Amino acid sequence: MIQAPEAFTVSVEYGRNHTAFHVHADGRPEPVARMQKDGGYDTRYPYRVYTGAGLDELAGFVTPFAAMTAERAELGSVRHRERSLRPDDWTFTQHDLGVLTGLPEGGANKLRHGSPLRVVLDHAWGDALFSFKLRFSSAGSEGFEFTRLAGVRARYRITVHDPRVNLLLILACVAQFNTYAASDPRKAAVDVTANPLKG
Repeated sequence: MIQAPEAFTVSVEYGRNHTAFHVHADGRPEPVARMQKDGGYDTRYPYRVYTGAGLDELAGFVTPFAAMTAERAELGSVRHRERSLRPDDWTFTQHDLGVLTGLPEGGANKLRHGSPLRVVLDHAWGDALFSFKLRFSSAGSEGFEFTRLAGVRARYRITVHDPRVNLLLILACVAQFNTYAASDPRKAAVDVTANPLKG
């Protein structure tokens, strides 16, 4: 199992021919993991996750929906279902841990993402002004907190409360949120430079 640091931040790097996520653990100057793939963020290729001192050890594979070991054994899945007047349905399933449900944490997050006001507040300008926190947990696991930090550029903050949660699956959650639920002008810029007719 790839154990996640207790607290870490994930930043995103976009390019026409690559996409990379850098995992920075608190108190460590260098990244502890890198998730990358050749191609734009919306290509169907899986991300490769590297760890180790030189970030040269293949730890596994990640898509926005699942994570696998380096030997391609599936670890679990991440699912997101949009709902109009209630918080979206987020589920994080780790085969050896069960199903964790992700719910908005804090009054402002519940208001912004789980009420009729989401029509007004759940937009790119809202991401720039407000952070958004989900707490993934179950009766048998304290899980982890997932936060899309406020700012124009998408960055993520993860706090792990259960050391059994697998880093690769958390990164699948990051990939899912970043692809389908987060705004970032760099994604549009890559779309235009890679394919001017897209949009």
